[in-house]
Amino acid sequence: MNFKKALVIFRKEILEMLRDRRTLFATIVLPVVLYPVLFIGFSAIMSRQTEVLEKRGSTIALVDSLSLRNEASREAYNLILEGLKSTPYLSTLEAPPELEKLYANKDIQAVVSLTDSLASTGTVTYKAGIRFDGSGDQGQMLYSKLEKSLLQTAQTILAKRLSNIKVEQDYIKPLVIRQIDSSSDTKKMGSVLGMVLPYLVILMLVTGASVVAADLVAGEKERRTLETLLVSSATRGEIVLGKYLTIFTMAMINVVINLVSISFSVSYLVSQMDLETGFVKMPVGSFLILLLAMLPLATLFSALLLSVSTFSRNMKEARTYEQPIMIVSMLMGMVSFIPSVQISNLLALVPVINIALLFKAVLIGEWQLSHLLITVGSTLLLDVFAIWLTVRLFRSEAVLFRTEDDSGGIKTVKTNKRGFFNPFYGLVYYSLALAALYYLGGKWQGQDMVKGLVQTQLFLIGLPVLVLLSILKIKGKNARQLLRLRAPKLKEIALVPFIAVSGAIVVVIIGQLINQLFPFPQEYLEQMSKLFQMDIPLWQAFLVIAVLPGICEELLFRGFLMRFFEGKKFWYAVLASAVLFAIFHLDPFRLLPTFLLGTLLGWLTLRSGSIVNSMLSHTLNNAFALSIITFAEKPWLKKLVIDGENLHYWMVIPAILVLAASLWAFNKVTANKEVASSAE
Repeated sequence: MNFKKALVIFRKEILEMLRDRRTLFATIVLPVVLYPVLFIGFSAIMSRQTEVLEKRGSTIALVDSLSLRNEASREAYNLILEGLKSTPYLSTLEAPPELEKLYANKDIQAVVSLTDSLASTGTVTYKAGIRFDGSGDQGQMLYSKLEKSLLQTAQTILAKRLSNIKVEQDYIKPLVIRQIDSSSDTKKMGSVLGMVLPYLVILMLVTGASVVAADLVAGEKERRTLETLLVSSATRGEIVLGKYLTIFTMAMINVVINLVSISFSVSYLVSQMDLETGFVKMPVGSFLILLLAMLPLATLFSALLLSVSTFSRNMKEARTYEQPIMIVSMLMGMVSFIPSVQISNLLALVPVINIALLFKAVLIGEWQLSHLLITVGSTLLLDVFAIWLTVRLFRSEAVLFRTEDDSGGIKTVKTNKRGFFNPFYGLVYYSLALAALYYLGGKWQGQDMVKGLVQTQLFLIGLPVLVLLSILKIKGKNARQLLRLRAPKLKEIALVPFIAVSGAIVVVIIGQLINQLFPFPQEYLEQMSKLFQMDIPLWQAFLVIAVLPGICEELLFRGFLMRFFEGKKFWYAVLASAVLFAIFHLDPFRLLPTFLLGTLLGWLTLRSGSIVNSMLSHTLNNAFALSIITFAEKPWLKKLVIDGENLHYWMVIPAILVLAASLWAFNKVTANKEVASSAE
């Protein structure tokens, strides 16, 4: 790759961006104008409206419902009345006969009802009930005024009582609490900025990058200028790098300008409020750390949005694909608003969330170098993958010059059923199934775990596949071929138990290692334990936990969804279905073990050409987990289990040996099989 040519592409794109007045306005002019208008203008309006509400004044009525008519009660009543009358912008009158009508017509905004009671010690206690309309700002402000006035009067009455019995006021305050806050102003401001700033930075990055990305490739396709660039001396990789650097540069410019504008606006507001401007200053070290963490996130968004733009046929399609990315990114960025969530080694692996939590930790000065390294490293790995994907897309003429028919529009499904089985429709179906699992499946399982699991497997996972095939008029032999429902050889079936059990041991121990490195929450462990300890006979638990998922989930993932990702390479379909399989379980703590299990099941299916092998393996895997939980205390199993649920780590060695030998034998047995690469 010639980096100079990539820089030429970069310079060309930057110059075109600078000539585009819309891009300049959205990236530079708008942030400079927007935040002062929002912060300063909104603040001025709010303070003005508060002053208007304050000066508008209110009328209240004092209702005398005292039962004791002695001198002390009259004195207390007069003190309360005088205190209310001395409150600014408050007109106080004694309750008139038509009080209810006046209050209903809002001529009187609040009613204070004064009652009393006599304790066994002879002490009189006065009670003030405040009736007001709390639905508006004026009502809330009025209540605060009344409460403050009544509390001041209560202190006056208390002082008189203590004076009458010749007791000092300090006598009733044996303990005075003095607040000593050891945190610095910088840390206080960091705790505030730590909630808002990460979300704003993520929002600015993704919006700034999306403004540019859609135009760079999808826009050029629309303007028919991409062909000219493709026939130039620059390679596809150099073109991708130049455009990638353009998106990254414009995104960072957008973030910096936004942050500078916000900083000046906040500083101005603070100075107007007579606060220390040092309160909003950030240490240079913290700023550099945040910049270091921001760079890989900017590169990730740039690469991801460039991939979307490359795949899209036009700018309209690119904008459509960008919306889910923006929504998901913003939702993930909102994790910084949750007080109890802090960065850990596990969360440092989750994209976007890791940056948001790292920002929060740095701003309050409670970050660790390991968190920074894991966050930057994991984000850069995703970035490299996204760039590699973009280069692959750029090298595909079928992607760069797709037409509406090539995109597999819904109209083409009627005439070309083979065209239905492409990744786009696979992801659409998967998204619908995942949404149904989350909303319906979660509701059913929450009401009744056993019944809910059965309903989920049958009505949300297995049956919809058969219904859709029927709608597509793929029936009988064609349906069986599509789903790979064919009888495997006896040699294959004989090897599957060895593969399943040894693979299950390896996967379980990997899960245990993850728990050691990134401890699972106690609530999660209790929830998983409940799943395997349902109050039903063992044979029913075997059917619900092992057999049903083994059949229905394999029908969906290895039988149906895998077909959408075939046609290119063997491992592409295997890994794609494994990733979807892992995400479908909605369990971030077991994402890697589930992915490895899905990879093994996909390999068994494609290698043998029969889904029966993966169904049997999946069933045995779940049955193995059920057996460990159920029989952990039995003498014959105690030697293999620790703490009633974990396997001894030494078991991984024979398990790996058995798994390797079984896979080698299975590979030999199926050596003469021709693996289908497309839907029949």
